[in-house]
Amino acid sequence: MGLLDELRSRNFSLYAQWLGIISLILLVVLGVVALTSNFIFSIVGWVIAFILFFVEIPLCTKFCPTSPRFDAFIARFENAYFRGAMYIV
Repeated sequence: MGLLDELRSRNFSLYAQWLGIISLILLVVLGVVALTSNFIFSIVGWVIAFILFFVEIPLCTKFCPTSPRFDAFIARFENAYFRGAMYIV
């Protein structure tokens, strides 16, 4: 399946998941790099990376023990349109 077929089918979930994983890695790495100059932004980046870890890699929610309250919070991000809007913001 080529890129044009993917655009016609409007099924971007696989690409979005990989971009989310790349974003997660970049947030952690750049948070470490910017720790000395921008401490607050590093902490915010790590918090967002933690949330992305459980949102983009659903297998992690099965292996890691989580509370029902955290599971309800993560369930808000199941809608692909909402996740896309959050990435744009």
